[in-house]
Amino acid sequence: MRLCTAVSFPEITMKSRKIGLKYCGGCKPEYDRVKAVALIKERLKGRVELVSYEDVSTEGTLVVTGCPTACVDLQPFQGRPLWLVTNLQEAERFIEAMRQGDSTP
Repeated sequence: MRLCTAVSFPEITMKSRKIGLKYCGGCKPEYDRVKAVALIKERLKGRVELVSYEDVSTEGTLVVTGCPTACVDLQPFQGRPLWLVTNLQEAERFIEAMRQGDSTP
């Protein structure tokens, strides 16, 4: 009598979220924005793909500014999800939100 049969399952892959990335002009940065984005990419590898903010297939845009003034023009992103990072703590909060699957900016 045969008790068990080998069954193979297709590999399940998690679909990466595609989010546009926009930097401010960097007129008075208070932290290293490029390092912050590198940290985000590293910690969310396989979960989030950061692409150009001009890519129309993104689910929203991550705007990384160098200071709390955040004077970058946000008008082009109206009506779509927008995440704003103005310091390293907010970068950490963005990472946690993406890990938990929270799409609310």
